[in-house]
Amino acid sequence: MEASKAPRIGRPPRVTTDQIAEAALEIGLDQATVRSVAEHLGMSVPGLRYYVRTREELLAMAAAHGLGELPLPPDDGQPWAEWLVAYSRFVHDALVAQPELVGQILAGTVNTLRMTQHLERFFAVLVARGFTVDEAYDAYRWTTAATVGAAANTIGQRATIKAGHPLQKDLTLAVKALGPDSVPLVDELIRRSALTEPDPFDTVTLVIDALAARRLADNPSR
Repeated sequence: MEASKAPRIGRPPRVTTDQIAEAALEIGLDQATVRSVAEHLGMSVPGLRYYVRTREELLAMAAAHGLGELPLPPDDGQPWAEWLVAYSRFVHDALVAQPELVGQILAGTVNTLRMTQHLERFFAVLVARGFTVDEAYDAYRWTTAATVGAAANTIGQRATIKAGHPLQKDLTLAVKALGPDSVPLVDELIRRSALTEPDPFDTVTLVIDALAARRLADNPSR
């Protein structure tokens, strides 16, 4: 039986920040550490610290790389609103899969070069459908803000349910603790309906519907 190969020690040749970021994303940002990434790359911890000193720097690097590398959904000539929903859903699901990315976005982590390339591809799809560059940027800003918020809400919903705190249960306990007479409207809501957790992504579709309505109002021929 052939002996297993010993892990490589020392900095691999021509290691790049992209390789480090990709290694962290492959491991998963919730588990990525300087040590785990070094082991994944087959290098020493001191060797990796030459490029990134702390776990916070590592997560920021990985987040910037991951967000800039998000592919666009296929452009099959579908209506722009349909394409934009597909784009937003992809970003939403990527953020939910890696919750730490949301924190990095809120911290203002941006790789300007990658984001510029990403925006160029995004703009090209919408400009081909009659948008000006300014209009395409507005669509990007509004849908991105809604998508990040929806992802954060989805992550929060899943965490509360996993912890055994669904919305109706917690509201029922709160009304009982406060007394129904002090919050009669909330009490009525609970008694009249079985509360279900809303789909946070509905916010994104509402924003895109609003963008479509505004474009139609500004130019009915579109």
